[in-house]
Amino acid sequence: MRTLVDLLRGQAAANPDRPACTELDSHGQEVLTLTYAQLEQRVRDTAALLQQTASPGDRAMLMLPNGIDFVVAFFACAYAGLVAVPSPAPDAIHGGRRTLGRLDGIVKDADPAVVLTTAQHAESSLVADLGSVEPIVVADVPAGLAGLWRDPGVRPEDPAFLQYTSGSTSAPKGVVLTHGNVVANAAAIAVLVEAPRCDPAEFCVVSWLPIFHDMGLAQMIGGLYPGGRVVLLPPMALLMRPFVWLDAISRFRAWVSSAPNFAYELCVAKITEEQKARLDLSGWRVALNGAEPVRHSTLTAFTAAFAGAGLSPATLRPCYGLAEAVVYVTGAREPDDARVADLDAAALAERGELVAPRPGHPSRQVVACGRVPANLDVRIVADGAPAPDGLVGEVWVAGDSVSAGYWRQPEATEARFGGRLADRPGAAYLRTGDLGFLRDGQLYVLGRVDDLIIVDGRNHYPTDIERTVSAAHPAIGTDCVAAVPYGDDGQLGIVAETARQVRVDRAAGGAGVPYDEVAAAVRRAVAEEHQLHVGPVTLLRPGGLPRTTSGKVQRRRSRELLADGGPKAW
Repeated sequence: MRTLVDLLRGQAAANPDRPACTELDSHGQEVLTLTYAQLEQRVRDTAALLQQTASPGDRAMLMLPNGIDFVVAFFACAYAGLVAVPSPAPDAIHGGRRTLGRLDGIVKDADPAVVLTTAQHAESSLVADLGSVEPIVVADVPAGLAGLWRDPGVRPEDPAFLQYTSGSTSAPKGVVLTHGNVVANAAAIAVLVEAPRCDPAEFCVVSWLPIFHDMGLAQMIGGLYPGGRVVLLPPMALLMRPFVWLDAISRFRAWVSSAPNFAYELCVAKITEEQKARLDLSGWRVALNGAEPVRHSTLTAFTAAFAGAGLSPATLRPCYGLAEAVVYVTGAREPDDARVADLDAAALAERGELVAPRPGHPSRQVVACGRVPANLDVRIVADGAPAPDGLVGEVWVAGDSVSAGYWRQPEATEARFGGRLADRPGAAYLRTGDLGFLRDGQLYVLGRVDDLIIVDGRNHYPTDIERTVSAAHPAIGTDCVAAVPYGDDGQLGIVAETARQVRVDRAAGGAGVPYDEVAAAVRRAVAEEHQLHVGPVTLLRPGGLPRTTSGKVQRRRSRELLADGGPKAW
């Protein structure tokens, strides 16, 4: 197969009666299941309508929640020769107003001809505010239009969709991903998750990840690529009831289900022993951990917590990827791949050197993110040339699944996708903006170049400092911290959410935890662990830390809260 059209048409022809997609509600109850034949029928119906509304090459905005309608809309765009633009559904966050600015930016950049959405959004002011874009309610597309569909002759080099970056470090940009990019990445993922070792009729992927985001979208495509079943949950199901996620894995005998690090920690903290007794996770073969820093403590804690439910220690596998390469760049393929590098913290910070820790000196543990697939070339680059062995550099990537650039942004494209190396003059490399190193065929990722905090010539990675702050006082929430530079004299600023059901009082003698007590604990912990001075400490109520639509902390926006904390400050 060479395109997304080939993918679905081929599976529908070969396995018409096999379940393709199942939608669950936030309680894990089944809403709808479509076979491959039924899914392709709805895709053709919708594609035929799109061909009457837009022209090949036009953009189509997908403003839909996790579910079958999104899957239909996404493949219908491919069938109609349109370029899909997956976008966050407005009701996903605080009634939609929080995402409206982002949606408006996507509309202005992508200039879509049509928006595929729900009846609720089509009739709301939210869609009206997006300009003169034709709304189509996917659930209301009439059956029987498939006969009007005409194959547009989509080619592998044609754009399949624009994946707008999350905006964790800059304004969102539309990554142009071709059908060839997507199919190449799906083929590599199939090898990573050992899909050929599973009967396609029993291959199942369960996902609660936002389907408009790269990791969630890749899980959906990765489930259909080998002819398996995709089970979709609303993202809020994980946040409100973590058990629902693992229960769906248990009930549907999922082979694959992946998530960021925080989801595994949430399950360890929230799922009760009684709930664990109801789970059978023995069929869960691959749980990729990516999209944010992977913690070795999380891997071990999750494995230990659910061993009694049949979870194998080999199931959890760190990985690394980014939207500019569809999603997957490296991943652990064998249990031995989940390695940890124990490094001397001072040598790493001062010289970028990878040496064993000295007795009695601070060390840093870095989890390996797995091996490089056959269709990609991953290099570690410093000063425009491959970094010498034993030194840190920027991660550069080239290969079949790497995009050619950003939508209508030639300067940004050249800056990010124009990397050149002397030993491969004909190849253009993606400069990922991530720092890391290769060791024994494994990629280790340290953090973002843009987020690096440099004090007195020492490099400090925000994720390390944020981990220290999270553990400094029980009033601070887990993974709810932003460490940012402050002033010109080598100080840090800390912005942190408090844990749920915690009250903080600024005045002495209050019923809650004293603000000064928490701030002092933070300063003491950072000074001891990192030899850094913390200036302002801003404590926010839960939900106050700025995040992208995919849940990543926005450190630049967090820095703006150091002055007064905004409306969510204690």
